[in-house]
Amino acid sequence: MRALPRVLLLTATTLLAPGCRKIADTFFVVNAETEEICKTQRSIEFPGAGPDSRTLVHTFEFPLGQIGADLPEGRLETDFRLKLFQLDVTNDSADLSGLEYAKVSLRRVGSEEVIRILVEYRQPSQAFSPTQLALRGVEAARVAELAREDRLELVFETQGTLPARPWTADIMACAGLRTEVHYFDFIF
Repeated sequence: MRALPRVLLLTATTLLAPGCRKIADTFFVVNAETEEICKTQRSIEFPGAGPDSRTLVHTFEFPLGQIGADLPEGRLETDFRLKLFQLDVTNDSADLSGLEYAKVSLRRVGSEEVIRILVEYRQPSQAFSPTQLALRGVEAARVAELAREDRLELVFETQGTLPARPWTADIMACAGLRTEVHYFDFIF
């Protein structure tokens, strides 16, 4: 049994050597993933647009769940992939076919600083459906420490000819979250 502490000490010393750092970083990793989280916000009221108004911005709070609560301390890498952001008009008084541009950005709750644009779509006028706008993300956004948050904000912005009368819509967002913790620095 005396040999065990000596073996642990030699192993720790070897892993701290510069050449073995990458090997240690590979073995001391915790991965967590959510395949898909979806949230729907119903009956959102939008005001009618004035003659000079061509931009609409709406902030959508998105829950991340408890994925980061049980992760050990360490260097955290998070991949957030917006799979779908869909806006459905729920009354007949709105026509979205005049929209020319739409994007969804990611930011922390309460912050004004956008971390990353997740999905962006630009088309000539008359390209969008009159009653639905569906944006699908392709790439994951790598954002450090994001998984330690319990929620974030998705900022939806669109430009073009907006409905002149007040209207309502439902918004649904679905995303996947993958996180990896490298906790080698915190073991010794």
